Amino acid sequence: MTLPGVTAGPPASSYDVVIVGAGVQGLATAYELARRGVTNVAVVDRSWPGGGASGRNGEMIRSAFSSREWTQLFELSLKRFAELSAELDFNILFSPSGYLVLASTEEEVAGQDAIAAAQAAYGVETEVLGAAQVRKLVPHLNPDLALGGILQRKGGFAHHDAVVWGYLRAAARAGVSVFSGIDVLGVTTAGGRVTGVRTSAGDIAADVVVNAAGTTSDDLNQTVGVELPLIKARLEMIVTEPVKPFLSCALASPHMLGYCHQTARGEFVGGTERPGADETDSLNTTYHMLRDTATKWVKLFPSLAGVRILRSWAGTVSQTPDFAPVLGEAPGVPGYWLSVGWIYGFMGAPGAAQLLAEAITTGRVPDTMAPFGAQRLLDGRLIEENTLVVISEEAS
Repeated sequence: MTLPGVTAGPPASSYDVVIVGAGVQGLATAYELARRGVTNVAVVDRSWPGGGASGRNGEMIRSAFSSREWTQLFELSLKRFAELSAELDFNILFSPSGYLVLASTEEEVAGQDAIAAAQAAYGVETEVLGAAQVRKLVPHLNPDLALGGILQRKGGFAHHDAVVWGYLRAAARAGVSVFSGIDVLGVTTAGGRVTGVRTSAGDIAADVVVNAAGTTSDDLNQTVGVELPLIKARLEMIVTEPVKPFLSCALASPHMLGYCHQTARGEFVGGTERPGADETDSLNTTYHMLRDTATKWVKLFPSLAGVRILRSWAGTVSQTPDFAPVLGEAPGVPGYWLSVGWIYGFMGAPGAAQLLAEAITTGRVPDTMAPFGAQRLLDGRLIEENTLVVISEEAS
């Protein structure tokens, strides 16, 4: 049976563009290319659309970061999320209910004003909240851990499956071909530039290949001699039974290394992390992460004690040393474009796809995209971002 929006039959022998990976990055890029008149595009995935990290993430959306680079990229994405339902003719269930980055230590509180001032300078509106304001906004928080916060009222969350299917349907209507169940075995080149891909269904010729393969993106890079410091990272999340509404906004706790929101049906959805990256490939959940997640959330929201967990799940991403994505043409391989290294990939996809499609079709790299090029990793020019809910092994 063919999934809606997925092309039946084998791929053609050639396309203008081949995109590897039918997650939200790949599908959004295909859609944005089609908007610019490039419709002879194939999106090829070894699984089904959204079968990787795109269907296994926390769904949360903000642009309130501490660095200009992150803030400008994700502000573009946030603006796109607000208009996608109407544009794609598909309800992505975007809820601009607000996004609170919680401060739970005196050190975090002391840094709030400087971060908010930087965000204002970058054109993003946020509010610095004191302890009383945070507790009024989210009364169920443990008061000992609710010392302040930065609130972005235009942030929120959207349904990850709905976003994937919205992009898939819109891209297919525009003439993009999407193939599932086909392995991309490598990128082919001649004379130092891209000529296409080798797949389990045969070779496909293309002048442009986009690597949006998520966890396996480094494997694809290796086939064309692109060496980048990417690692695999494994994350886990939970969803509980429906409970009475108690969380009106999306919330991130850097202190707890956690992020969460409550759905319209009342389920609490949340994930937590531990220092360092779990570089295993398994999609099986683990007891130690389930315990870590449950312990942290009950500590932060004592009213969750005794609430039943309906399910937990795991997902994997590729990760760079500075946790920022790699966007742009690969150094030394003309025609080979990268959208890899995403840990906030769902959140950043609409903006990144727009920028990448613009660069591919015009040959000019937009200013907002330029800082995320691959060369920064090779030169050691890492992007510093201080509001991420993640921590390296070295910093732990």
